[in-house]
Amino acid sequence: MTEENWYQEAVKAKGIFKLVGHPVKRNVTSHANYKDEEVVSFVRAVLDPETQAVQGVVLIDFKARLIAEVVRDVRLGKSGYLIVIDDKGDALYAPKNSIVDQLDRERILIDNAGDFTEKIDGKPMQILFQKSSFTGWTTVGVFPMQERIQGINEINLYIVSFVFLVSLLGIAASYYLSYSISRPIIQLSSFMHKVENGNMSIRYNGKRRDEIGMLGKSFNQMLAQIKRLLRQVNEEQRLKREAELRSLQAHIQPHFLYNTLDTIQWLARKDGAYEATEVVESLSRLFRIGLSRGKEIIPLADEFEHIRSYLMIQKTRYKDKLNYSIDIDPDLMNLFVIKLILQPVVENAIYHGIKERRGPGFISIRASADKDIVVITIEDDGNGMTEDKLKLLRTQLDQVGKADYTQPTPQERGEEESGPLKSYGLRNVQERIRLSYGEPYGISIDSQWKKGTIVTIRHPIMHREE
Repeated sequence: MTEENWYQEAVKAKGIFKLVGHPVKRNVTSHANYKDEEVVSFVRAVLDPETQAVQGVVLIDFKARLIAEVVRDVRLGKSGYLIVIDDKGDALYAPKNSIVDQLDRERILIDNAGDFTEKIDGKPMQILFQKSSFTGWTTVGVFPMQERIQGINEINLYIVSFVFLVSLLGIAASYYLSYSISRPIIQLSSFMHKVENGNMSIRYNGKRRDEIGMLGKSFNQMLAQIKRLLRQVNEEQRLKREAELRSLQAHIQPHFLYNTLDTIQWLARKDGAYEATEVVESLSRLFRIGLSRGKEIIPLADEFEHIRSYLMIQKTRYKDKLNYSIDIDPDLMNLFVIKLILQPVVENAIYHGIKERRGPGFISIRASADKDIVVITIEDDGNGMTEDKLKLLRTQLDQVGKADYTQPTPQERGEEESGPLKSYGLRNVQERIRLSYGEPYGISIDSQWKKGTIVTIRHPIMHREE
């Protein structure tokens, strides 16, 4: 028996379990009369632990029926089945009426796994196979291609039905979602159309906390801000018109006075009163520039000529008590400014500063450019203001142009009382600049008690009268 194939294969395996398949012409007698095709044999060599020499071989046969019991109930589709073949291509298990004899076994034994289509008895059959690395057996699945197509069709039907159902639910959900989003948007759009038609009292009353609710809240805040700005603009326009009206009223009487001064100047020259002639001429220029043919915007050079004439008249009155200097950048002479913005400030410097101090006083007037702003500084070394009075005056000037700003009372305009806190002139200059151009333009004041005052006027640079 040591010369038989099963024994030699066990020896070659060197103690490793090996499947040899169905018995073939061996000199072994079994107590059970099983046919060769009814059993499958396994062998393993028994080795000496020290020398690894083969002491013998264990041969085990087991019923092939066990394989059938495992795989016979496996169905591939409606009529598919499994076949088990060994490493030589012999069928270890094949159901009755199978196509095992017609299979291309060489093609199956070449690879460890795979699938192919083969036409058997005129019918296309799908063949799938997988080889076991332990036993060396190959399990082959066989089923008609028609069943595969039917299975695919069923799967396609399920997929189409599933997609249709999901699409139907998706469309319904999308419609509901889009409606829940678009409805408040449409409502907001309707509100906006009403606002365009002038209804500023409408408000969004939704209680949503999502982006739409935030948009509605912003919409309400925007309307409130617009109403506040409209009130502020209307108030500013009203104040500006009133300031222009007061300025016009102040210019009506000087027309007659200006013509009278021309007559007085001619008479003074005729009688040789040259000092009086200079004063009258300065006063005449003062009124001429003040009138400016009714224009509110004049060249900066004219504004400085106006203040120079004013200071010349005051110098004649106060003599050595008043000294002054005027310094303007020549490049600024052709710029345009609101007229009569210097005289009220210089007048305050004289009456509330220089006049109140002991000894002679000095007023310095300078003009320069800072980026797009004309900066005019009027500085005096007069009596100055206390900290409390300076703070109150700054507050009054800062309120000009604000939404809660109100016109000063007659007492505040200086009709009944004059002083640094009742200076209608400073407030009028601040009104005309701030209401025309807004912040940061206008008047700012710094002062120290018994040391003097610095007034700074900021006016936008304008190269044309417009």
